[in-house]
Amino acid sequence: MLNTAGLSLEQAPPIGVPLRFFLTAPWFAAAAGLLLAWGGADLLVTRWAPATLAAVHLLGLGFLGLVIAGATFQLLPVLVGAPVPAVGLVSRLVYGLFCAGTATLAAGFYVSSLPLQLAALALLGPGVAVLVVATLLALKRAKGSPDTVQAIGLSSLGLVIAAVLAATILFAFDARVGLLSLPAWVDLHLSWALVGWAGVLLVAVGVHLVPLFHVTPSYPRWFRHWAPVALFTLVLLATLAHALDDIVLRAVASGAAMLVLSAFAVLTLRFQSLRRRPVWDATLSFWWTGLGALLAASGAWLFGLPATVIGALALAGAAVAIPSGVLYKIVPFLAWFHLQGALMASGRLDKTAPHMKSFVPDAAAHAHFAVYATGFGLLVAALLGLETAAHAAGLAYAVASVMQGVTLLRGYRRYCAELG
Repeated sequence: MLNTAGLSLEQAPPIGVPLRFFLTAPWFAAAAGLLLAWGGADLLVTRWAPATLAAVHLLGLGFLGLVIAGATFQLLPVLVGAPVPAVGLVSRLVYGLFCAGTATLAAGFYVSSLPLQLAALALLGPGVAVLVVATLLALKRAKGSPDTVQAIGLSSLGLVIAAVLAATILFAFDARVGLLSLPAWVDLHLSWALVGWAGVLLVAVGVHLVPLFHVTPSYPRWFRHWAPVALFTLVLLATLAHALDDIVLRAVASGAAMLVLSAFAVLTLRFQSLRRRPVWDATLSFWWTGLGALLAASGAWLFGLPATVIGALALAGAAVAIPSGVLYKIVPFLAWFHLQGALMASGRLDKTAPHMKSFVPDAAAHAHFAVYATGFGLLVAALLGLETAAHAAGLAYAVASVMQGVTLLRGYRRYCAELG
């Protein structure tokens, strides 16, 4: 059951636009799982290990980045009435550049090849530029909530800043620019990528998707307006603190950002518990696991735990689980919606679109969650000192991601078969 009131569904792009991103994303996560299965606990010792850097970007850019890009093309026209111009061409260009760039970057990190990393930058830079420019051009014509439009614009700026910082760091490795305290610059890059881009977008869109998907009470008006702006402003303050070498300001700004994300997690858990249909499905399992991981990552930062622990909770937990919950709602809905439209357009009134759950069966989604949760539990055990669990965690992640990729692909093939 979906509450589609207020959506501009007639402006939705062709189904192939978002699905090319959604169907590809799990395979990047599977590659990250295989790296962990091969390297084991070595990937959890330091964030500077080549395999760790590769796995982080396979998850952050390959999985999360593709899901966000696909969702952007889908939600801009539907949520705020802002269709992307030339969406077919633009989406294919972004898709190709992101996929090729992420694969090249991961390979460059894994083999410690700076030329490969710079080649990846030459692909990802234009990909980010096309995505951001297309988003901003669409937002100029937006007719939806000004708060949402503003927040999406801020998240796009956050992506640009994260990309500029990434390029600066790579040029520093290539001795083209000089940077003092390189780890601090990497922290800034991660802050803008995970909070300034993905975090702002999660809050801005999540306050609409949760009531839509789970038929929950609406988030408070003040939270919908201020939370995304506050997140972006706080990351900006942390960046200013870095420039001024003000440790106190940076700690306060970072801590406040964690509080905003934690507030979103707590509110979401609360509202989902008050949903009108108290039926448990796999999407809620993913959401609750991801939100729990987000709270755990915030707590880990507060207590000064190692960056590898915080990163694993944020990336392998929140950044994988929450998008997975979204995918299991949005993909079957898109298949059902576009099939219904195609049948009506062709005059085939004797045939109706099958139920949404026929595209992504509950059993398949629950099975994926069970394997994913096992992998996440093993990863947490490895972080807590049971190093032998790391190999099994990686294998479970890889298997879970393959299961997700296959499940989503079968859903799309079912759509094609019904379309005839």
